[in-house]
Amino acid sequence: MSQVAEVEFVDYKSSIAKALDLIGAGARLPQEGLIIIKPNLTNSSPPPVTTSVAAAEAVYNYCKNHTKAEIIIGEGCGTGTTPEVFAALGYTDLAKSYGIKLVDFNQAETVVLKNDNALQLKQFHMPRIVPEAFVISLPVLKDHSFTKTTIAMKNMFGIAPGRFYAGSWNKSKLHSPSTDKSVVDVCLYKKPDLSVADASVALKGTHLAGKQKILDIILAGFDPVAVDALGSKMLGHNPKRLEYLTLANGLLGSMENIEIVKG
Repeated sequence: MSQVAEVEFVDYKSSIAKALDLIGAGARLPQEGLIIIKPNLTNSSPPPVTTSVAAAEAVYNYCKNHTKAEIIIGEGCGTGTTPEVFAALGYTDLAKSYGIKLVDFNQAETVVLKNDNALQLKQFHMPRIVPEAFVISLPVLKDHSFTKTTIAMKNMFGIAPGRFYAGSWNKSKLHSPSTDKSVVDVCLYKKPDLSVADASVALKGTHLAGKQKILDIILAGFDPVAVDALGSKMLGHNPKRLEYLTLANGLLGSMENIEIVKG
C-alpha cells in the first residue's frame, strides 16, 4: 500500500511542508549526495502551465531544513532555451537569493543507458548527474493532449536532453510512436524518488492552454504511480483507463489500495 498526502492549499511554504511531513519525507531524504528538484518548466508560460517558483522555493527550504545533501534545480525545457525559461519564471532570481545551482538538462553532459526491457526506448541519453541523484518531481496537475494527464511521471521528460530528443517540435521523439510508453520508459531509467504535485490550480483540457480549475490541494508521495493515479482522479479521469498508468502499475509503483493521508 502506498501513501499519498492530500493537504489543503493555504500557501506553498506551509502546505508543502505539511504534506511532506505527513509522509515522513524529512527522515527519508538522503543526508549526503545530490537532491535534484525537477519542476515542470516546459516553456515560459506562467503557472499553472508551469511550476510556480514559490513551490520550488518551498521544496528547497524543506529539504534544506532536513538534510545536508547538495540541493539543485534541474530542467530541460521544451520550448525556448532553459536559461531563458529559468529567467522568465523567476528561477534565476531564486537561485541567486539562495545560492542554488541551476542545471540545464538539455545541454548537460550525458551517459547512454540501455534497457532491453524498455517498451520502446531501448537506450536513453541521461544527464550524467541524474542516475545517482535523489530526484523530486514537482509538477502542476494538468490534463495532457496525448497521455490524458501529466503529473509526476510525465514531468520526467524534462531530464531527456533536447539535443537528442527534439524533432520538429518540443521533444517530439519521445512522443512517437507512443507517448504513454515513453513515459514508462523514461521512468524505468529514472523514476521520481519523491513527488510533490501542485493541485492548487489545475489545468483542464490541454497542458499548454487549458481551463484553470481551482482545487486548492497539494499532493505528495514516494510512489509516482500512486500520486499520478490520485491526481488523475482529481482531474476527472479513471486511472485504469490511462495507458501510461496501467503500463506502470506494478512496475514503477502501484495504483491499488492507495492510503490517502489528509491534513
